[in-house]
Amino acid sequence: MTSFSNIRPMWIIHLFALLHAVVALTCRLAGIEDELLLTLLTMTMVLLVCFRKNLNIEFTASIIIISNILGYLFGTLGASILETFISSPYAVHAVSTAVTTEILGWCVVGVSELFPKMKSGNGIPASTLKWTLLAAGGIFILRLAIMSIYSQQPLGAEKVFELTIQVLSNPVGIIVLICVNLLYIRNIINRHKDTSRLLRIASGCAFMLACSLLETLLAGSGFPFKMHLDFMQDFVLLFLVSILTQTTVYCMVFVVNYAISAKVEMHHEREKANMAQYRYLKLKGQVNPHFLFNSLNILDCLVCEGKSKEASTYIHKLAGIYRYMIKSEDEDIVPLRDELAFVAQYVDLLRLRFPEGFDVEINIPDKEMTRYVLPCSVQLIIENATKHNAVTSDNPLKISIEVIDDKLKVCNNIIPKVTRVESTGLGHKYIRQQYMDLSGKTIEIENDGKSYSVTLPLL
Repeated sequence: MTSFSNIRPMWIIHLFALLHAVVALTCRLAGIEDELLLTLLTMTMVLLVCFRKNLNIEFTASIIIISNILGYLFGTLGASILETFISSPYAVHAVSTAVTTEILGWCVVGVSELFPKMKSGNGIPASTLKWTLLAAGGIFILRLAIMSIYSQQPLGAEKVFELTIQVLSNPVGIIVLICVNLLYIRNIINRHKDTSRLLRIASGCAFMLACSLLETLLAGSGFPFKMHLDFMQDFVLLFLVSILTQTTVYCMVFVVNYAISAKVEMHHEREKANMAQYRYLKLKGQVNPHFLFNSLNILDCLVCEGKSKEASTYIHKLAGIYRYMIKSEDEDIVPLRDELAFVAQYVDLLRLRFPEGFDVEINIPDKEMTRYVLPCSVQLIIENATKHNAVTSDNPLKISIEVIDDKLKVCNNIIPKVTRVESTGLGHKYIRQQYMDLSGKTIEIENDGKSYSVTLPLL
């Protein structure tokens, strides 16, 4: 398994394309039917590529079935196109088979990249390998049985084609199949992932047969358009066509559902990661050594100067800041009124640190106070302003907070520091990402050299 894991899917696809061409040409020259051999090669290639990508058994089985159906369609279409350029029927069959194999192989690789992979540090799990091989064997036996029954029918391919059109031309039956399969996959399979694999396979087979029987009755009777009950003589063949239809519908619904579930899960995981990063940034911004050092320094000065009342007020405001952070830790959004009350406490602490040259003006109508913002987002913007600008009595740092067009704008004048502080941009990055995850809206940043503003959507 270790050596197999080093083989690139590209070489697997190229090798099997060559094998398909050789087998197709050899069988034609020898007058031997090649359909089963080519089917077996196609299934083996898909299995190897899926193993290489560590995809789960259900997804692998669906890809195998879809590959067989698409392989037949691509091969037939490709052969008809090549006949206009190549005169030899042997060469047409060999080339169309090789090209079809290449297309199928790269389609499997492309589709596998769209879905989460089943990671395994020690290669392919033995249980997964066993059940996947059994599933592939079952599909191949089903294909063999269908071919055997078809070959015994007196009218052959024409009758099969006629019944296939009959099944596909009944929209009620197809819609019922899609809905029933969707309900089964989303509600039965997803809720019983912990049950034994054997039980799931048994229930799945029973479900497939029941749906196939239902489709046979709907298509055969013509319900609800032209009701007739004279289809019993073709019941077996019609039932086999319905099995193929049901299998195709099931695989397509399974793949689409897998894609939607993977996208939702990926979005959810990304949202959790961004929230964790943002919360870490909040905590780091307030519990970092500089903040504590400055806060305790100011508190020490107040105590040494005998300003016990001011020291007590300072302690209460500092406690209020941490209380708000703890309270909003698990909140995605908070009322603007609560955020601004928190900002007021934070600004009061900053005024003790910068007694002159620092001013914050809040001009927000009361009706906007019930809107929502990201917790600590306004505070982070103010902290950024004090971090990257000089605060002096000669040239005060002025910060304004106002609502413009349903957006909260925080703006400050730019006063370059003598020693420039490098910006990592992490604060704005995580605020922007959180707004995108929560509402699909983004923040706006403007810098004209004289003023710097950050605009937050009000939710």
